[in-house]
Amino acid sequence: MVVGPGFYDGLTAEKQIAQTLEMKLKLDTSQLGAFSNDEPVRLGFLSSNDKSDGLCSEQKQPLFKSSPLRGIPQLDHDTLSTLSFGEGHDDDFFAWTDSTCQGTMLALVSLLRKGDVELRLFKPAALPPPEAGPDKRPGYALFYLQRSDDEHCGF
Repeated sequence: MVVGPGFYDGLTAEKQIAQTLEMKLKLDTSQLGAFSNDEPVRLGFLSSNDKSDGLCSEQKQPLFKSSPLRGIPQLDHDTLSTLSFGEGHDDDFFAWTDSTCQGTMLALVSLLRKGDVELRLFKPAALPPPEAGPDKRPGYALFYLQRSDDEHCGF
């Protein structure tokens, strides 16, 4: 999957504002609903294209580098798992994913009927002072991903 136009706040560096943050998602839908007591179920891997100008560029890392999407099996037994975003959505699920420098984020993945994916990322953070940069602020992002057979997805 590769990114189309999206919305993101608190996930891009100030110097990166004029550029697009792109995501690549390798998804394994066969693992949906799977449960393991031994280790988290991996539903896919998330990568970003911002190694040179993103929030983690000082560490010479992109925001996400093959970060596993880890299923949250406890949600399968909660009414939150029945959440639906309406017509056109075949399945919606939550997962954890780890940034290379911004900690663990919550991902909400929506599988769309036409084969595309909506990816929402929630970056928790303590209440920052007004002048805090994006690396210290909470964040939210919405990405529209389209299927691609290109392994590198443009980056």
